[in-house]
Amino acid sequence: MHGGSSRRKLNMHSALRRQVLRNMTTDLIKHGRLETTVPRAKELRRLVDKMITLGKRGTEHARHQIEAYLYQPKTVVPLLMGTYAKRFATRPGGFTRVLPIGNRKGDYAPMAMIEILNPDQPEAEVSFNYLVRSLASMQLNEEMKIVDSALKPTLDPDAAYADKRMFKRALQEHQSKQRFALKVKKALKNTNMSAEELQKIVDAETIHVKELREMEAEVPLQRFVKETWPENTPSLR
Repeated sequence: MHGGSSRRKLNMHSALRRQVLRNMTTDLIKHGRLETTVPRAKELRRLVDKMITLGKRGTEHARHQIEAYLYQPKTVVPLLMGTYAKRFATRPGGFTRVLPIGNRKGDYAPMAMIEILNPDQPEAEVSFNYLVRSLASMQLNEEMKIVDSALKPTLDPDAAYADKRMFKRALQEHQSKQRFALKVKKALKNTNMSAEELQKIVDAETIHVKELREMEAEVPLQRFVKETWPENTPSLR
């Protein structure tokens, strides 16, 4: 007996789903990254990998297959058979990365950033910049140099815990720090960067994050002053 298709329906009928995915695949190949929902990002990953594989073949038949599926062939075909084919010449697959970025306001749908990898310039990828922003926020909260401590998380063996639940929570936090340390080590390896160089980038980003937090804190303060003393509101800027 023939089984059903295991691919995501995305709450669309087949014709609309095909049209939306063709359009999003074209946009992702053109721009290099795209923000969408997690289910759509996972479907796009499969399609973009297929298109890049066709571009790497470089045959006339592969060109016809690309032109038959994607929109704007005059723009995307040179990218697939030129730029991306050279970029991933020695890579057999896995040309994209899906990075969760939280939930959308309103319907709370899980959102993600999908991007085409750039092994030649990994520091330009969204994932690396997201990691730097996370390290900068951690450094601002803990008020200490964060890269070395993030690379070597420790769990105090002499710490006293009230019960098993507190110990389990501390163990889970330590495991989470270990996973984050692996991300930092992978980023250093991909960018051929030392911990000291990454620390300099994080220091610069920390200043930027601090300025953003001050701006965000200033807006509610302005609102409070205006509501409390509407007749004589001082300027805070």
